[in-house]
Amino acid sequence: PVWNPAAEPLTKDDHSRATGPLSPSAAPMTIDPSASRGDSQALIALGRMAFDRYPVQLAQYAEVDLAGGRSLSDYGAPTSANGQVGGFVRVRTTAGTHLAFTCATCHRSESGLIGVASSKLDVGRMMADASNGQDPREALLLAWGPGRVDVSSMDAAEPVRIPDLRPVRELGFLHHTASVKQRDVSTLAIRLETLIIVSNSQTIRPPREIALGLAMYLWSLADGLSRAPQTQTAEETRGQALYAASCASCHAPPSYSGAPVAMSVIGTDPVVGNSADRHTGNYRVPSLLGVADRGPLLHDSSARTLEELFDPARVKPDYVGPFGKPIMGHAYGLDLASSDRAALVAYLKTL
Repeated sequence: PVWNPAAEPLTKDDHSRATGPLSPSAAPMTIDPSASRGDSQALIALGRMAFDRYPVQLAQYAEVDLAGGRSLSDYGAPTSANGQVGGFVRVRTTAGTHLAFTCATCHRSESGLIGVASSKLDVGRMMADASNGQDPREALLLAWGPGRVDVSSMDAAEPVRIPDLRPVRELGFLHHTASVKQRDVSTLAIRLETLIIVSNSQTIRPPREIALGLAMYLWSLADGLSRAPQTQTAEETRGQALYAASCASCHAPPSYSGAPVAMSVIGTDPVVGNSADRHTGNYRVPSLLGVADRGPLLHDSSARTLEELFDPARVKPDYVGPFGKPIMGHAYGLDLASSDRAALVAYLKTL
């Protein structure tokens, strides 16, 4: 059945009554008739609202944490300018009021950038704290670390970096393992619909207008990404030439993305690439548009910055990355001179 429940934002004043009755102003998403007729601007406007308001998945473990006296800010959930906490909403269900994630929960940065991962959000610890040691996956959940989630495996053993959605229009493939070929915006709409269905135990589905509206809105985010300036510094110009020679065969302009690359070639952590659920033998090539303010890089978040990604020290056996292990693979550019690596990073920051 189609699910479009009454909902309202969770504010910082609602922690003590997260599951209490909704206010009189709580309402379902309003779907403009022109959106139902396929008007593109109406659909994008609907998607923009749904990004913050539509309940993608119930978050009952967050309710347990709040009832135990914790705050969602303890798990890295920021409070937006309008007072909404971490993109959470309070939702009316047949079983009472519950908390739910929206797209904005995971895909709005701490500085407010729409589509950029919330790199401080620690969903794994939120779930582990709620289980209070009763969940045998607790250690794995805690090992996810901020800015990572596992949305595919049953045992929580395949966490990946929350992706930057701003350049999703430029991608030929969805998921870190390139398991879905994106032919047009309807591919993303179907993927979002499927995500919501599966996240709710196959009991409900979103209105089709909301799934398509979200996809069209997410595609529109690419319009706001910066492009290389008309004038460049000498260092950026040199970096662009280095990029053409060293990077463009995989990250080809104008999308700065490309065809999937075999795990044996890219050499990064193979756990997700070997997933029983999403094994393809490949990793997708992410678009580098907006990479400068994306936060942690690579599919496993193992490089925190562009400077760290291009630091040869990270391939040494005694180097320990942010999750207690070396950054594996993606050795491209590490053999360049330090001045050339700095020029390449300078150019990447203009994309």
